[in-house]
Amino acid sequence: MSDSEIRVLITGAGGAGSLGRELMKSFQLASQKYKIVATNSSPTSIGLFETSFGYVIPKASSPQYLNTLLKICKKEKIQAVVGGSEPEIKIIAKNMKVFSENGIEILSNTIDIIELCSDKYKLANFLSAKNLSPKTVLFKNKSDFEKFESFPLVVKPRSGSGSRNVFIANDIEEASFFCNYLKKYNVEPLIQEYTGDHENEFSVGVLYADDGKLTTSVAMKRILEGGLSTRQVSFSNNSKNKYVVSSGHSQGLIDEFKDITEAGIKIAKIINSNGPINIQCRKTENGLSIFEINPRFSGTITSRSLVGHNEPDIYCRYKLYGEIPEKVQHKVGYVMRDFTEKFISLKEIEEKSRL
Repeated sequence: MSDSEIRVLITGAGGAGSLGRELMKSFQLASQKYKIVATNSSPTSIGLFETSFGYVIPKASSPQYLNTLLKICKKEKIQAVVGGSEPEIKIIAKNMKVFSENGIEILSNTIDIIELCSDKYKLANFLSAKNLSPKTVLFKNKSDFEKFESFPLVVKPRSGSGSRNVFIANDIEEASFFCNYLKKYNVEPLIQEYTGDHENEFSVGVLYADDGKLTTSVAMKRILEGGLSTRQVSFSNNSKNKYVVSSGHSQGLIDEFKDITEAGIKIAKIINSNGPINIQCRKTENGLSIFEINPRFSGTITSRSLVGHNEPDIYCRYKLYGEIPEKVQHKVGYVMRDFTEKFISLKEIEEKSRL
């Protein structure tokens, strides 16, 4: 561990549950001292006010985005940058060389892994060849529903992450409605088999870099109960079975779960990961069923940091100093989540708006 303060810039420092905010909290929990510089395109983003160094910057789609970010990095003498939103993560990963030329490390997976995992249809086909993914079909018309043996089915966008626009459909009528709803807004729908049960769903954080030179894995067994953790709860017409889609706000039990964590490392090897990934899966009678891999740090990092497995800190010190932990010991127990409120004056908003 370095005795000096590490200067890290976190983009997308939004509100409760945002990845940028969770990254901030994880670095704040580390025993290593960090100077945290936060950015966001909105001056009312609460993450900007959780550090003395907050900047309002253009959106990731702006031609000025990259130059503005580099300008802040030079001003604050930033050593490492980590993206806190999907669009920013992609742009930053595509421009790793630019940051490297300025002596700045990027705490990200490579752009090829990001693009593979961001395309859920492409990822499902890749994993299906290894019997690791539920059956997934790209929706074209109603005849596609006949490719599945039974309902419920999951309808979701081909691209993107999290639980936004993910639906459980109990019959053809519902599935058609959700698919056509997505198509109406120019979102390409996927139909996916609903596998396993909600009591055996896991979120697995894996760091796998430089062909396994750095390898860590930690799993949370998710509690999918209540309004915070669940986005949709459905019961089929002919049974009492409960079907659940997560909200993306994970909470639950962090334990050893050796079979799950070891499987997470194997999956990182299979996709040739070179950085952080987060695997969303269920343990079934036929093994793990993976329905999503986020090619980045996930919103669960603060929960894992609380038990002593701080992935952003581990990866940052590895990238900067080549530090490799012999074994990451963590506490066993439940991590539950809540929301807090914060008052921000108009003067503070104006000050953060100035670059």
